[in-house]
Amino acid sequence: MISPWNATTHAVSSKPPTAAPTPYHHGNLRNALIAEGRRALEDIGARELSLRYLARAVGVSEAAPSRHFAGKEGLLAAIAADGFRDLARMRSGIIQSDSSAMTKAHQMMRAYVDFARAHKGLFDLMIGPRIVAQNSYPELTEEGAKSFRLFATVVENVALENGWPKRSLTLVTHAAWSVEHGLATLILSDRVPRSDYPIRLDQMIDFSISVFLSAIAAGPAQLEAVMNALPPVKQRSQLTESRTD
Repeated sequence: MISPWNATTHAVSSKPPTAAPTPYHHGNLRNALIAEGRRALEDIGARELSLRYLARAVGVSEAAPSRHFAGKEGLLAAIAADGFRDLARMRSGIIQSDSSAMTKAHQMMRAYVDFARAHKGLFDLMIGPRIVAQNSYPELTEEGAKSFRLFATVVENVALENGWPKRSLTLVTHAAWSVEHGLATLILSDRVPRSDYPIRLDQMIDFSISVFLSAIAAGPAQLEAVMNALPPVKQRSQLTESRTD
């Protein structure tokens, strides 16, 4: 089990320095616009970003971007898909490593938080409500699903190694997602750490992830004992059924 007290610190700036505009090369305009759009998100946000703004940034006519994107939302969907593609690349690297299942799970959850901190504007676009009809953009749907499947695979593997039945894997995966996403959104909204409860942010991140993984390592029998000690709840029987073969 990874100790949060010995975990490597991952210091990440929440707002990377602005890079120079993406040079446009003939035949590569779509990628140039996406790359410049990602940079612009960190400076001006999705609300102010426009096809006209990006056309000026890469040095093409204002009409040129419309050949590649169906309006502003099409552009934002392509940028969000590119973000999920990068996140999936990070997650794929973790899966391919020689680390233990538990270490991979910790790294996988930590990578999500670090990605959010390093790309705040992009992350807000990827997980926020700005793109209303996300299912209307196959590239976005596909890249988001691919990234999540990589995450789920690692979480499921560590759960199976610690005695969790297959019927519980969906619950375990959603719980893990809630932990990493909760950490990321709390950090990006400047809600943690609290001024009246000071703590090092990286220590809190690793500790929170490790506490969750400790519960997975303890196995379903320990969860059963905890739940039996709690007052009865309406959904208790459904949770119990999900943990049995």
